[in-house]
Amino acid sequence: MSPGNERRRWHGTKRFCKIGDDPDDASPCDHPNCALCSILSSSFQVGKVKSSGRKFSRFGAGIYASSVSSKADDYSTNVRQSSYKAMLLTTVVVGRGYKLTRDKKSLTCPPEGYHSVLGEVGDTLNYDEVVVYDDDAIRPSWLVVYQ
Repeated sequence: MSPGNERRRWHGTKRFCKIGDDPDDASPCDHPNCALCSILSSSFQVGKVKSSGRKFSRFGAGIYASSVSSKADDYSTNVRQSSYKAMLLTTVVVGRGYKLTRDKKSLTCPPEGYHSVLGEVGDTLNYDEVVVYDDDAIRPSWLVVYQ
């Protein structure tokens, strides 16, 4: 990707409610554990990622998105039983991306002079990923509900 690019990328996350299961009800819930509705209501927050207690893979505590919807599907989980799943199509401001083909789990921000990390297919990656560490670098654009 060239510097300054704005890209559409898929993001999968935990859905506690059943938002989108009924086409007439697409209002975000207010459950504190519903990451999907939190993102829809308040956008992405790196601070929540860092405080979630999750073990971070690949490129540290950032917000991950991919051009491959099946990669995002791996992270689209339902807490409550549903025949549907949901993911977000996001708008990511990549800026100048630092390219990596191997894990670098210790990252908390991109290296100096870069705005994001680009995980490229090869070595340990089967799918591309873009990782941002700034709330303003990514926005939810569309909620996609699917079976």
